This record gives sequence, C-alpha cells and structure tokens, in this order.
Amino acid sequence: MKHFLLTVSFLFAAFAAALAQPKQEFVELYLAPDHEDWTYECGQQAKVMIYAVCQNRLLKDIEIEYNYGPDNLDPVFRGTVKTDSKGFATVRIPGAKQPGFINVKANVNYEGHRYSGRTNLAYEPEKLRPTVTLPDDFTAYWEDAKAKAAKVPMLTKLRYCEEESDDRVDVYYIRIQAVRPGTHVYGVLTVPKTEGPKPAILRLPGAAIRSFHGPCEFAYEGFVCLEIGVHGIPVDQDPEMYRALERDGMSGYTTKGIENRDSYYYRRTYLSLVRAIDYLCSRPDVDSNRIAAYGGSQGGMLSIVAAGLDKRISALFAYFPAFCDVCGYYNGRAGGWPHLFRNPSEKNIEAKLNTVRYFDTANFARFVEVPGIYAFGYNDNVCCPTSTTSAYNVIPGPKQLLLARDTGHWLYPWQTETAMEWLKKQFGM
Repeated sequence: MKHFLLTVSFLFAAFAAALAQPKQEFVELYLAPDHEDWTYECGQQAKVMIYAVCQNRLLKDIEIEYNYGPDNLDPVFRGTVKTDSKGFATVRIPGAKQPGFINVKANVNYEGHRYSGRTNLAYEPEKLRPTVTLPDDFTAYWEDAKAKAAKVPMLTKLRYCEEESDDRVDVYYIRIQAVRPGTHVYGVLTVPKTEGPKPAILRLPGAAIRSFHGPCEFAYEGFVCLEIGVHGIPVDQDPEMYRALERDGMSGYTTKGIENRDSYYYRRTYLSLVRAIDYLCSRPDVDSNRIAAYGGSQGGMLSIVAAGLDKRISALFAYFPAFCDVCGYYNGRAGGWPHLFRNPSEKNIEAKLNTVRYFDTANFARFVEVPGIYAFGYNDNVCCPTSTTSAYNVIPGPKQLLLARDTGHWLYPWQTETAMEWLKKQFGM
C-alpha cells in the first residue's frame, strides 16, 4: 500500500506539473482587452488596458513598451505608454481587416529586470479556415497505406512490471510490430483489475524523445490505457539515450524525409496509431466500441489524426493540437508548430508543401465525425490560435471547446477534469 500511495502521488504530481501554469514572476504584466470575450468584428478598434502588479500592488508612473501585429508574425507597430497615478495605461489597437488574431505584447523594466506579458485579440475567429488544401487523393492515399500496413503481422511482446503494478492495476511494457516487418511501436499498457470489457484510452505524447512509465492515472478511472511513443524506439531506456538521440540522430525529426510523402517521418507514426488501435481491439478486456484518443500539442495533433484516420476511435480529447495549418506562414499568416515555411525561398519548398498536405492536422480534422472535446487558449505561441482555431472550425463531428483565453501552452485543472468527466459520461461510466 505504501508503494501504491507513493507511486500515485508521484504520477499525479508529475501530471499536474506537466500541465501547470507558468511560474509566478516578481512582476506580473497584464493586458486586458475591453471586450470580455476578447473578440471583435473585423475592422473594429480595440482598447487594451495594461498594468503591472508587484507584490499585490499596482506599479504607478512606470514606462511600458508595447507592440502589436498579426498572430506569431513580426509586429507592425512599436510604442511606449506610461501608467497613470492609479497604475493603469490604455492603448488602442486598430482592427484586423480579416478573420484572425492580433497579438499585443508589453514589456517593462523594473529594478534591473525585464518582465513581459501578452494577449491575443480575436477577430471573427469562427470564420477562420485553414490555408492548407486537401489533396484529391488524400483518402485513397491513406486507405492504401493502411491496407498495406495491415498485412504486417501484429507480433506483440508484453513485459509485466511488478514494481509499477498494484492491487488495482497491472502495468506492462509493450512492443508491437507495425507498418513493416522489424518496425515497432512501443508503449506502456495499464489495465484495471476489474471484470469484463472496459473502455480504453490511446494516450499520445507531446513532442519529445523520452521515456514513459506506468501506471497511467486513467486506469484508476476504469480505462485500459495504452500510452505509446511515436519514434519507434523503446520507452524504458536510460535517460541519457534519449538525450543523445535528441542531440544527434533524431534532432529535427519533424522535417526528416519531408520532400516525399512516402518517406516523411510522420508517415510511420500515423500508421503506428492504427496498429495501436488494432492491438486494443484485439484484447478481450477492451470494449472496441469505446476507444478514445487523448493528448496535447503533438499528442493533440495525433489524437485528431487517429480519429480522422480510423473510425474505431469513438471519442477524443485534443488540447492545443500541433501541426495545424503548417502552410500558414507560406500563405502570409501564422502556422502551427513546428512553424515550417517561414522562408518562402527555402530549397524544394513546393515538394515539402505538397507532402505536408497529406499530414496536416487540419486535413484530418475534416474527417473527424465522432464526438470530441477540445481545449486551447488565445495566448499560445507554440500552437498559436490562428492554427488551432482554423483546424477546429472544419471538424464536422459533435464538438465542445474548453476555451480559456488567457492560457498559453498549458491547461487549467478544470479543463482536464471536465474532459475526463465528459469521456466517462460519453462511455456510460
């Protein structure tokens, strides 16, 4: 029991830390739009109140630098403003001419240190659509790829982990052959010790090269949880191995093979999602009609891809999804992580642009027909709101957005709690 409590405490602490808000600064700089929902009509001027707080008091008569411009692009204006005798300053922001976001940033120097704040103003965001186009053979390409990958035998190896298991769940490290002989997807499987078929969660990781450990906290909610890596390497190795791969062999993996759709790095990853779903459906303790995809950032991207690629996914939670409308920069506006095509004259750009059309999250979003719950914020400069909103807007299936406008690349606890309760209700738990 002691081991169980320590393990669960560590897991929940780690999970909370991964989704935590940014650390508190000595001086917090706030930017408050004059519309409570931060949303405006195209061409409408906005007023933004700026104020700095230090040890619970407003800083009066201090100079603040500010700038504004399109979301995640260079500022079009820079200026300074001074807070008044009450500690407030107001700036006026010209309205955007078309649907999208205007980013407003502010900086202040105080006692030898520099502090910053930001906000994104939304202009008719419901009208945003991706700039990436859908290839005519998009569905045919992926159906053919899945059919070929399905012929590869699903050779599975499970290793029971007694140390991470307890009286409520069993933990296994798993290797599944996928895509082609000798290629595998690795992960951690956590199975509740309850009778009968159970719903399952395919948990998908953010961008990194790292280890995974069990148990998955979702298993304590009654789900079989399969958490997989995306790089085709074991997930239980020494941390130094992953650091070495990040420095060398797998550095910049998001652009490896990008000049050809059949050699692009994410092709194997996407097909490995299907093989992971194959495995879950093969287990007698999994209800194959109740499988959810779950993840954030790169994991949010992969959750949408899984739901768009495989109809056996029956629900999903995707938060601040990556790789949404990555052609955006090429088309004059912000694009999603990993922020490709900022340089329109880069070598072989036409071939690269054509490849990503087959992998862009926004194009898979067009095929997500199952219920989903989504979360992102307006202040995310990693997976910027122009990209995530445009992908969200083309999802045809039932959807609910847990929008917290002030969030960056993180979630509030209420968002994850709401998503879990929604998933449990969705699956009749």
